[in-house]
Order: sequence, then structure tokens, then C-alpha cells
Amino acid sequence: MREWDQHIFEELISDTQFIAWAKGEDLTKAAYWNSWSKNHPLYQNEFREAVEVVKNLRFRASEVNSADIHYLWLKTAERINKGKPSGKFRQFFLSATKVAAVLLLPVMVISSWLIYNQYHLAEKYSNLLADKHEQKVTVVAPIGARIMVDLPDGSMVWLNSGSEITYPIVFNTSERLVNLKGEAYFEVQKAETPFLVSNLGPQIKVYGTEFNVNSYADEDVVTVALAEGKVALDLNGKEEFLEPGQVSYFDRKKNKVTIERSDIQVFSCWREGKYIFRDTPLSAILRILQRQHNVNIQLLDKELGDYRYKATINNESLEQVLQFLSVSAPMKYKYKRKVLNPDGTYEPENVEISEDKTRIIRN
Repeated sequence: MREWDQHIFEELISDTQFIAWAKGEDLTKAAYWNSWSKNHPLYQNEFREAVEVVKNLRFRASEVNSADIHYLWLKTAERINKGKPSGKFRQFFLSATKVAAVLLLPVMVISSWLIYNQYHLAEKYSNLLADKHEQKVTVVAPIGARIMVDLPDGSMVWLNSGSEITYPIVFNTSERLVNLKGEAYFEVQKAETPFLVSNLGPQIKVYGTEFNVNSYADEDVVTVALAEGKVALDLNGKEEFLEPGQVSYFDRKKNKVTIERSDIQVFSCWREGKYIFRDTPLSAILRILQRQHNVNIQLLDKELGDYRYKATINNESLEQVLQFLSVSAPMKYKYKRKVLNPDGTYEPENVEISEDKTRIIRN
């Protein structure tokens, strides 16, 4: 006979979506968990036991000790004595109470055992969740890729290329804290527990909403663009709220925040493989191209980085983008593609951009 798998059991009862389904609070997940059960026939016992544990925890009772039982019994006896029964009725009543006491005792013992057992089961469950709060998960979107992440509370996060997010396996009851490096678009589930995003700029407190955060280490400015709902920035202990359609710009060098109204699509369209540039310097565009195409770009003439562009890039190849950029600025590029080495590894792609002195660009 196969041994009980405690790990599977603990993973199930610490999964907030499993708990909501097993309690009957979220029936939209029924198909998923029924499918999980069918696809894991070896873990049927663990699955059924996890369901029962979650259902029982729904009706958690208070702990009853022997002192409480003794106190209730004395109060009952006191009420009986006030009635002062006499004669045959008194003898009958005393006999009946003895019988009742004999019958009541097993019930009280069983009830106390059930309460005691449930209390310690709940205590073990609470300890298990506390342990899960401390365990962290880090998800990384590789250079040149975008991925979507489901958080433990049902919130969704889209990670842009070269980004990562860290969060606990199970959120605790005081806060839902995640740590972001890079760029992400959030769709946060509304809940009483605050949702916090730690990044290179001010910490973001979320009130159930959709927003984009750009917080790459190689960018001097951290942006937060609010699509809908409400967020607040923690500025030296004071909350600065954003309204839908507003964008905050945090200058990391000056430690200063400015807020203005803007087109949110410009900040969130990367999820579709699109980039919208509005008076964007070439240096910033090249940093985006490096992350999206996993290529090393060298700007040999730094002054070229100040050229600004107004354009939309929609899933074009790297060379198509470079050709477009070279039309609008006196620049030329040298594109070195991947080279297969004898040992089976690849030399990374490399692009060198320099000034084309034979051309004059007129605005």
C-alpha cells in the first residue's frame, strides 16, 4: 500500500483557492479541482482528507475545558435545588438525574474530544500557514519573453522581459506584500487585506485596481500608471493618491515625484508586443530593444542618444526597428548575428550604433 503523502496534503490545505472551493465559497474553481483529483489518482486519500479538514475548520468551536463543564453542572444543580422537590417525586427526580448524568457523561466526553481535536487541528493548520507565509516564490521573465503570474489571492501579474516578482506561497492576514524588479502590469483582487508593491521607487499601496509599474534598475525614473481603481504612493510616510489616467514619475537621483495625466496605453501596451513612443530619446528606446530582443546594443556616439522619436512599434523584428530609427537620425548600425561556436554555445547578438557623418537630418 502506498504511504500517505503529507507534502501533498499540506500543499492542498494551504492553497487559498482550494480552501475557497472546499468551503463552497468559490464554485468557479470546481472544474479545476475535479480535474486535479482525476489527474492525480494516487493522491485521492490526501485530497478527500484535505476537503474534510477545510470543511470542518469552517465550523470551528471554542475550546471547552473541565472547569467550564463543572461550572455549568453546579449552576444546573443550583436551579434544581431551588425547586425543592419532595417525597416520591424527589426520589424519582434524584434517580433520574443520576441516570441523566450517566447518559450525559459520554456525550460530554465525546463533545470535548471533538472540540479538543478540532482545536489542535486548527492550531496545526495555523502553524502550517504561518510557515507558508515565510516561504517565498520568485518568478522571472527571461530576457526576450513576457509571462503571466497568478498570485495566491487570485490577483494576476504580467511580467515584462527581464523582470521578476517575489511573493509568499500564502499571503498573511495583515498584508499582501510583493517585491518587483523590472516592469509589471497588475490586476489586483479587492480585499480588506492591503496589497503592497515594493520596488525601486515609493512603495505602492493598492485598493483593488489595474496599474503598470516600470522599475528597472537601469532606468533613472520609476513610473506608476493607473488604469482603473485607486493606488497610493508612500512618500516619507504620507500617502499620495493617483486617479485613473494619472502617471507618477519618481526620479531616483533627485528623490522627487511628479504626477501628471497621460495616455495609459503608452505604458501598458507592451503586453501586446507593442511600444508607443512619445518624444522618447533614442537611448531609452535602445534599452527597451535590448531587453525585448536579448541583444547587446552599443551606442558608440553618446550624443545620438538624445535624438527623440514619436512612433509606434508593433511586433516588428529588431532589424526593421533599426532601419526605421536610422531613417530619422544621422546614425548607422552594424548588426552582428548569433554565431554558433564549436562547443555548441552561441555568441550573443551585438549591435553597434554610430553617427553617420555623410547624412544630415532636417527636422
